[in-house]
Amino acid sequence: MTQHHILTVGISLLVNFEKARQLARPDALRRGQQIARFLAESPKAGCAEINSLDSRTGFLSATKSDLGVSLVYTQTEAGKLCAKLIEQFLKARGVTATRLQLEAIELPGQGKADPELAQGLARRGLEDLRAKLLEHVAKLRRNSPGVAIELNCTGGYKAECAVLYELGRALRLPVYYLHETFQVSICLP
Repeated sequence: MTQHHILTVGISLLVNFEKARQLARPDALRRGQQIARFLAESPKAGCAEINSLDSRTGFLSATKSDLGVSLVYTQTEAGKLCAKLIEQFLKARGVTATRLQLEAIELPGQGKADPELAQGLARRGLEDLRAKLLEHVAKLRRNSPGVAIELNCTGGYKAECAVLYELGRALRLPVYYLHETFQVSICLP
């Protein structure tokens, strides 16, 4: 493996499946195999994480992969499902893929929680993200000297992007992002 990309995983795959099938979240969450087929049929349109990774690496059209990917996700039901399905998709294409689970930062009551609780959960989740990624990058560098590591902050929520950007600057790693209307990934300065 000569390159390794660390991706924050959001729920774009689940949301796109829900829209395409006109399903509510609880019903969609029970359809893992159908979501996997949806991803296989249209990986770039169906999943922001796959779209951005391919935009940066071209792995979907490569015949051989020297790519490793770490999928960073929260322990929410939706986060776990999306990470699992993306991991399966990548492995089927010869990409070395692993999952890195974070503490859940989902708010009870669909975001109508008390502001102090929301702040505490978000802070704890972002601190967990930073700490686990620092440890993960150190481990990657130790186990695979010379591997080119990049941070992909397309998936997840905006505050995670800020943490990845700060880590990228501190560790001198490229950080990139693909907005849903762009067709090319943008390396952040």
